[in-house]
Amino acid sequence: MCKMQKCLAAALALAVIFFGFVIIRVGIAKPSTKFELAKIPEEQKLHASAYKDAYPLQYNSFMKNNEMTPSPTGYGGSLAHVSYLEEQPEMLENFKGYKFAVQYDVARGHTYTGEDFVTTLRLPPQKGSCITCKGSYMYDVYFKQSGWEYASKPIAEIMAPMGAEDWFGCPTCHDPETMQLRVYQQGFVEAMARRGVDVNNAPHNDMRGYVCSQCHNEYYFMAEDGRVNHPWDNGFDPEDEFQFYQSGQAGAFKGDWTHPDSGAMMLKAQHPEFENWVTSVHHDAGVTCVDCHMPYMRENGQKYTSHWMTNPLKSTEQSCLKCHDESTETLIARVKTINDNTFKLQRIAGQTCAQAHLTIQAAAAAGATAEQLAEARLLIREAQWYWDWLAAENSYGFHNTDKLMKSGALAIDRAHRAIESARMVAPNVTLAPMPVYVEAEHWNAAQHPGVEPPTAEQSAM
Repeated sequence: MCKMQKCLAAALALAVIFFGFVIIRVGIAKPSTKFELAKIPEEQKLHASAYKDAYPLQYNSFMKNNEMTPSPTGYGGSLAHVSYLEEQPEMLENFKGYKFAVQYDVARGHTYTGEDFVTTLRLPPQKGSCITCKGSYMYDVYFKQSGWEYASKPIAEIMAPMGAEDWFGCPTCHDPETMQLRVYQQGFVEAMARRGVDVNNAPHNDMRGYVCSQCHNEYYFMAEDGRVNHPWDNGFDPEDEFQFYQSGQAGAFKGDWTHPDSGAMMLKAQHPEFENWVTSVHHDAGVTCVDCHMPYMRENGQKYTSHWMTNPLKSTEQSCLKCHDESTETLIARVKTINDNTFKLQRIAGQTCAQAHLTIQAAAAAGATAEQLAEARLLIREAQWYWDWLAAENSYGFHNTDKLMKSGALAIDRAHRAIESARMVAPNVTLAPMPVYVEAEHWNAAQHPGVEPPTAEQSAM
């Protein structure tokens, strides 16, 4: 046997040994038990800590929601006691007469749900419906017992039996019996059913979006019984939702409060992330909330879904670079540009709305009647709705840049039309001064590095 033949024989022998070893290993290997369903004691099924030993990778990542860090672009983040009212003081005028003018803070991680809800200055005298999206307690305890009855009861009564672990946790998104994804928020189930969607029988990929969307959306409490409802019958755009409220489709619900300066019946928008995602380019590509905010991770050879529900730019390799081939630096710069431009538009829109409230107030003081001011009041109601729809959405434009920028533009247009309408019926009224807030103490520069608030000249546009 020549030298070449000996080398080939040796290589063949090594290949046989190697692949034989692989086949034997595969044949005798025991199936992985990392996803084996754990039996959780009945009395602990609503507590996240009861799942930590059975699902340690998921649980440990969930506890990372305790971390309080800013966003990589300087907008939002998970931070304690950072007030939108200080960053955007025009909100003090726009929400005047309503609880959001008392306290309106940047949201912290989901693990703080109970603590922040119990201690908020906005709490009294709300009803039980307010806990609907604060965890599955309302469903697994109250709703299963007596349906929506809990929604109209005093919030103090509803919270009384709830302990520290009865808020947001594993069963909020997973059926505690099967650990399958679930939508427990019945208002979402009912509203989607009206659109012909049975969310509880939805494809798995859709469920990966619905588990988040059931709470991250625009909603209102029905005046008749306090139950949660959603204004999606006409569509998912801010104009569609405004028409829902204007047309009487919301029943006896007409608005959230009457503004003390303008006298307009106002609407408060609630973080419409669902409406923006479901009509976005990411949704059309099959990308869900979970793909970006809870990406797959690996630890010690095990693949798992991260339960650290945070800004995707904190984990760009897993959240973004699976689809995008740009560098991390390029992606962050792109998102920051969107955030910068959206926030500037948002500030101008918010301050123009504030000016409209003050102009309508001045017209009323000059003798304009309620009938004469009806158009102006309707326009500021609409203007502030579009501004708030943008401001309350937590992505600073990223989830659906075109739609959110359009909402800001509509807000500016309607606010200027409200000002013009008020001045038409009270010609002697001068334009109310814009409540411009650009003093350093009102601007959190650490939160928005490199971003300047609108100048007085910009605000007067």
